[in-house]
Amino acid sequence: MGSWEQLKENPFWYEAGKYDVAVIGAGHAGCEAAFACAHLGLSTILLTLHLDQLANLPCNPSIGGTAKGQLVREIDALGGIMGEMADLSAIQTRMLNRSKGPAVFSPRAQMDRASYSRRMKERIEKEENISLVQGEVVELFWEETSGKKHITGIRTRSGACYHVKAAVVCSGTYMESRTIRGEVIVESGPDGLSRSVGLSKSMAEAGITMQRFKTGTPVRVNARTVDTSVMEIQPGEPDMPPFSFGNEMDGMTPREDQIPCYAVWTTPETKKVITENMDRSPLYSGVIEGTGPRYCPSIEDKFMRFPDKSRHQIFVEPMGESTQELYLQGFSTSLPEDVQVQMVHSLPGLEKAHIQRAAYAIEYDCIDPTTADLSLESTCLEGLFTAGQINGSSGYEEAAAQGLMAGINAAMKVLERSPVILDRSQAYIGVLIDDLVTKGTKEPYRMMTSRAEYRIFLRQDNADMRLTEIGHEIGLIDDARYSAFEEKRIAIEEEKERLRTTHLPPSEKLHEILTRCGSTLTQSGISLMELLKRPEIHYSDLKEVDPKRPELPPYVVFAVEVDIKYEGYLKLEEERIRKFAALENKKLSPDIPYEQITGLRLEARTKLAQRKPMSLGQASRISGVSPADIAVLLVYLEAKKREEREERKEKNDG
Repeated sequence: MGSWEQLKENPFWYEAGKYDVAVIGAGHAGCEAAFACAHLGLSTILLTLHLDQLANLPCNPSIGGTAKGQLVREIDALGGIMGEMADLSAIQTRMLNRSKGPAVFSPRAQMDRASYSRRMKERIEKEENISLVQGEVVELFWEETSGKKHITGIRTRSGACYHVKAAVVCSGTYMESRTIRGEVIVESGPDGLSRSVGLSKSMAEAGITMQRFKTGTPVRVNARTVDTSVMEIQPGEPDMPPFSFGNEMDGMTPREDQIPCYAVWTTPETKKVITENMDRSPLYSGVIEGTGPRYCPSIEDKFMRFPDKSRHQIFVEPMGESTQELYLQGFSTSLPEDVQVQMVHSLPGLEKAHIQRAAYAIEYDCIDPTTADLSLESTCLEGLFTAGQINGSSGYEEAAAQGLMAGINAAMKVLERSPVILDRSQAYIGVLIDDLVTKGTKEPYRMMTSRAEYRIFLRQDNADMRLTEIGHEIGLIDDARYSAFEEKRIAIEEEKERLRTTHLPPSEKLHEILTRCGSTLTQSGISLMELLKRPEIHYSDLKEVDPKRPELPPYVVFAVEVDIKYEGYLKLEEERIRKFAALENKKLSPDIPYEQITGLRLEARTKLAQRKPMSLGQASRISGVSPADIAVLLVYLEAKKREEREERKEKNDG
């Protein structure tokens, strides 16, 4: 641990300035955290190892996807910036899961990698309260009072020491990282960039439990050497809404000249090359120590774990408009470079492909996220927040979501306001953070729709209805955008009411519509809302019998139709959320002496005392805490209430 007293003793250290918040790392998490703090009026220093790599996309050049698209929309609804930057840099857009229903619709867009990073850097540099600095943070300063540590500053390798009131660590995959290709191990960060050394040790000295994870990135090839004519083309879709609700309300549409992606399948030769070289795989030889992601395995891991599958699909995606690099999604590997050449050449259309960047695995230090609370503040070091892959997650979107919340809560800490915590019924962001902090993770965590219990309610299209009010209250959504949001909300409600109260008598046109849609009219009259509830009938089908309908933007029409068609399911979901809220609203004091509560099992006592859950609901999700333990806690809470009432009564009587 560094201390301010050492400044006098070390000639290479100097006081470089004072800031409300320091954000360490300028990836997707760091940019959101710094933006949130600065936008809330706090002086913010954003330190990065590489000034030309802000919000880098080192793994895959896309944003969004299944569950991840929902996160981006939620970030935007709260006032974050990832969605805006993605809209400006998109070269192809698609809405995934269209065949599965609106509950799991997920927007995804291919990025121009260089453009996205450049635009984010420009946005951050223009933010008035952000000081962007290239520097490596190697040490944290803290003081200890009454047995509790609280952060007071940070030190860079060059000796610059900054006084801060709070800090957000967003180290990505750079902390003590090393890249691995077969027998070749290099101490570096992603893309051959320098790594972070020292900060991990400093955090461990503060009492934070560290762990080691691994992820990987696939091969990049030159488009001139690829024959896409033998591949399955995947064009973009012209009707995907922007990620940003502000852009959507302004009428922004996808670009007309979208750049296509392609799909191929591995061949028997691919499998042969991999199986014959498994003895050179660091993943299976023990060279790789970190735990890799279960839901995004390397290509060799896919063949080993799924021996019944003879082939795996690979997607060939452009890296941008001003580069010939193509990315092979689903083809990450840590096998040696010479083996990678054989693997790539075994794929249809890639027989003569020239590899510009070989794939690699990367190991890095991260924390045990159960050492943070739901605000993402460390339980070991007050004022220190963590966000992104340092918390054990994977993915740009997961990182940005955590960065936004950590930035908001670091600002709340400095401003002496209550933390902002989203629960599992409010947002995918709430699910993400609750899963990490409450359950922990032994492998890189990836957000999926199946993790969200209330996904019918947590749709990508209604993220603003769920979260923009909160963003406005915090101060990240300005009055102009909030006013536009209110107009949208009113338009949706007014149209639903009009459909409910507009009744249609039997007519030839109505009969034609029903027949065309495979439905029948079994009563003398019917409302437009009742018609729209039928799964085979859509809003557009009713135009002929609804001549007085107002001209509404597509996003209002979509919201109206989904709300009406899912009304029954949403009512059931709301009831489940009410029951969930009953447990979440039963708050637990951090001072509860769990070790002394009779009836709690030993494992539950240990886990509860260690985690210090904020509510009964959070306690119920801790591994090792049973429903019987929750029942005991309920009895304990009721007993404490009675004691407090009796004490107040005695005091009043006295």
